[in-house]
Amino acid sequence: MGLNIMGAVLRRHAVIAVAAGALVTGLLPAVSAGAAETVPTSLITSSGYERKTEEVGPGLTLLTYENPKDDRIVHVLRTDPDVAPLTVESTTGVSGALLEKTTDMLKATTSTKSRWPHAGINGGFFYETPEGQAFMGISVQEGQVQSASCVRPRREAVLIQHGRPYVSDFTTHLTVSAPGVDPMPLDGVNRHPGWMRGCAQNSGTTDYPDDTNYRTNPSEIVAFTPQYKAPTPRPDGDSRFPEDDDPGAEAVIDARGKVLSLNPNGRGGTTVPAGGRVLQGIGSGADWLRAHATVGTVLSLQERVRDERFGDDIPLDDSVDIVNGSYPLVRDAKYAYTGNNNFVDPRTAIAVDGPGRTLFVTVTGKKVRNGATLDELARILLDLGAVDGLNLDGGGSTTLVVKETIRNRPVDTGGERPVADAVYIGHGGYGLYAN
Repeated sequence: MGLNIMGAVLRRHAVIAVAAGALVTGLLPAVSAGAAETVPTSLITSSGYERKTEEVGPGLTLLTYENPKDDRIVHVLRTDPDVAPLTVESTTGVSGALLEKTTDMLKATTSTKSRWPHAGINGGFFYETPEGQAFMGISVQEGQVQSASCVRPRREAVLIQHGRPYVSDFTTHLTVSAPGVDPMPLDGVNRHPGWMRGCAQNSGTTDYPDDTNYRTNPSEIVAFTPQYKAPTPRPDGDSRFPEDDDPGAEAVIDARGKVLSLNPNGRGGTTVPAGGRVLQGIGSGADWLRAHATVGTVLSLQERVRDERFGDDIPLDDSVDIVNGSYPLVRDAKYAYTGNNNFVDPRTAIAVDGPGRTLFVTVTGKKVRNGATLDELARILLDLGAVDGLNLDGGGSTTLVVKETIRNRPVDTGGERPVADAVYIGHGGYGLYAN
């Protein structure tokens, strides 16, 4: 058995073992000792809430929880790949640099309409840039790192491998090396050198003094992948950050790592070659490129993703996608939320329940901007029998698409919000049809 298959099997067995133990001992749902006990446990078991069940396809069930006296509505898409040939996947759409609507991303997965995904939700956290967008944390598509993990604050993510999701804490370890030279850290992927929002992606990053949601670093090397599909960013991407003013240097390398060109005194406006990379450096990062990325030199790029929960590396092949999240909600069938976010807002979550089925969950308002706190969302997942669950991007991003129709109410005045990536239920797998 290959290492990548073995790792996926071990992770799946760990989840199944926890689920089986919880079901046998009657521990679903459960909360940690430090969590406040409430009766009922969650919104969906509150007085007045009723559940409607809709079979939207083989192995696909849509559960809707609503109360005529409450504006909030909970949608749960439950998918069972043991009943029908279904697979969980993710996508960044036609361009990793651009924000796109979830509905458009799903349709862009294939030109064959009959093979469009059955359903999908919006994915990870992102921020807007002059070129389009960048991720707040890790992103992996088909085994290639599209964004580095956060150093702080650390964020959980969902690994999607061989059509099944698994929630953990994943870290990226990225370097570039030249012959006879010690490896140099790659500080980021597919973002502006010099600044980032929402997380620090390397140890040299400092908080921007006027807005702690931004981090800056005057010395970096950032890689751009073919999936970026936009010209590389130019200096002065944001006037607030002088770290971004450095003209820096830029190297273009091919699929074998050979340096095709080096601009020692500038960067930006370059298209990433198929299979290759573009490296932008500022500060000491630019000095490294000028010294070692000369034309004809072969550079070596190393990408490693570590699962901090299991303490091992994830072999990166085209079966691996990772979508970033924030705040684990359920871990090993127990309440796991430890934050202090008490805002009521639209929410999106992904979870795996006791029998190993995938759950897409949204909480929104029926008429106005409404939703749940993260504590409430965690308790909803517990009442659904979740073994592991993760909060994804919410607010105006929250979108649940089933059979090409948006089932929740988007809160933006313009309707569905373009986002960075999406998680979807596609065709595939080897289902065992029930009698």
